[in-house]
Amino acid sequence: MRFRLAVGLVLVVMLVFLFRDSLQYLLSANPVYFLYGVVFYILLNLILSFRIHYLLVKSGQHSEFIDVAKAHFAGMILGDFTPGRVGYFSAPLFAQKYGMNADAFMGVILSSQAVELVVKIFGASLAVVYFLKPEEIYLLALPALLTVAAIIYLWSDIPPDIGRLREIRIHARKTARHTPFIVLISLAGWLLTGLQWYYLFLSAGIDAKFVQAMLIQPLATLLMFVPLTPAGLGVFESGSALLVSAISSNLNAGVAHSILVRVSTVAADLPGLAVVMEKRGS
Repeated sequence: MRFRLAVGLVLVVMLVFLFRDSLQYLLSANPVYFLYGVVFYILLNLILSFRIHYLLVKSGQHSEFIDVAKAHFAGMILGDFTPGRVGYFSAPLFAQKYGMNADAFMGVILSSQAVELVVKIFGASLAVVYFLKPEEIYLLALPALLTVAAIIYLWSDIPPDIGRLREIRIHARKTARHTPFIVLISLAGWLLTGLQWYYLFLSAGIDAKFVQAMLIQPLATLLMFVPLTPAGLGVFESGSALLVSAISSNLNAGVAHSILVRVSTVAADLPGLAVVMEKRGS
């Protein structure tokens, strides 16, 4: 873990060293817009916590929203520092501490992520279309086909059987009754992270439209799940900078924006640190 963290930090340092002017963007970043970005990500955490709470109650499980939120935040902060963000899957252990059924909690997480993955694939494919030839409407067939393919894969037993997706596919079949609700929350989450990215664009002084933030965000954040480093540290910053430079024509601004995204995300997840420390102390 320490080695992977070191690799990630080295990648970020090298990125900033190669694009030194990104420091000017960071030092001159608007703190008010940055704070807005943090607030929108906190709101994301709250609606995701509500989704877990709602599904637990509907499945007949004992659940208090505040306790679900604590477990969720704890999982999120651990996810920020683990490869592939797998630390989030420790959330059920924290939930168990608050009297919830850990297996039920994990089942809700996995079944929700099955639907959310489809939404992310749809958003990412829209971004691909946007960067290729956005003026050609017929290319919207691409995200439609990718979305249908994702649904078929997640709700069936067709190969390949990918290790990390295996449990998600099993629990995905249990979500049919609540799929509209999960999709609604996933879309609301996409909107909130789009707002986070938009205000961080403004903070970095990047002239970008809200729709561009909405499109780039799901494609770039997929890089946070690359298991090479903790939460894709360094990998995300590099890829995100390239994507942002496509609309800003400035890699230095792109590097600065990617770092602002990283810092604002960790800042929004910080309440979970208190939960983690409390568990360690008990």
